[in-house]
Amino acid sequence: MYRYDQAAWHGTDAVAAQVNLRDYPELRGYLVEPLDNGNLSFVFFAEDDAGRYEFARLEMDGSKVLSGGILESEERTRLSPRLEAMADARASAIDELKRQEWRFCSNSPANTLIFPPDDEGTVPVYFLTSTTEANLFPFGGHYRIDVKADGSVAASRKFTNSCLNLGLRKGPNGEKPVGIGVSHLLDEEPTEIHYFQSYYVPAKVFVMIDGAAWVIEKGKLDEKIEDFGQ
Repeated sequence: MYRYDQAAWHGTDAVAAQVNLRDYPELRGYLVEPLDNGNLSFVFFAEDDAGRYEFARLEMDGSKVLSGGILESEERTRLSPRLEAMADARASAIDELKRQEWRFCSNSPANTLIFPPDDEGTVPVYFLTSTTEANLFPFGGHYRIDVKADGSVAASRKFTNSCLNLGLRKGPNGEKPVGIGVSHLLDEEPTEIHYFQSYYVPAKVFVMIDGAAWVIEKGKLDEKIEDFGQ
């Protein structure tokens, strides 16, 4: 999730540095897919009467743009079948998000992470509350919707019952904080959202579940502390 998010974030910045995206109402969004060499391809796509096509394509290594950019008119191709499936899933997931009346926890546009179809053609789609302030980390307002090949919803979930915008502050004498704590009620262990957010929190993330603390740092579980705080 972190690699895809980094590619989407910095790929969008790279395209926006070349053109004003508001000048292109035909743009519909971005997609990220894996490449055979281990890098990721970031595609900004648009739509006309004939269907969806690539507006820009970049090769990304994490947050770094390796190559590519906005395509000339003669270079623009229709989306591949895989990217079409991902774009279709995104549209179906947006409909489900609206049906559920799920809301986000900041005023800025939500981020989307769309993964390639699995062996059965199901596409996982994440909608993530975006960060708007330094040292403020949203652990609520994130959703996952799995979309089947026929456009129907296979499963959907929210990751919290409410907004959890958690701050990370220094101690009274300027001490660097050791970690940030978040209680979790909906699962018996941390979710992918906790691991994902831990990449952005410059400290350990303590996920409290049924009296235990799961300690996560940079996407990895460091330890599980039973009877935490007792």
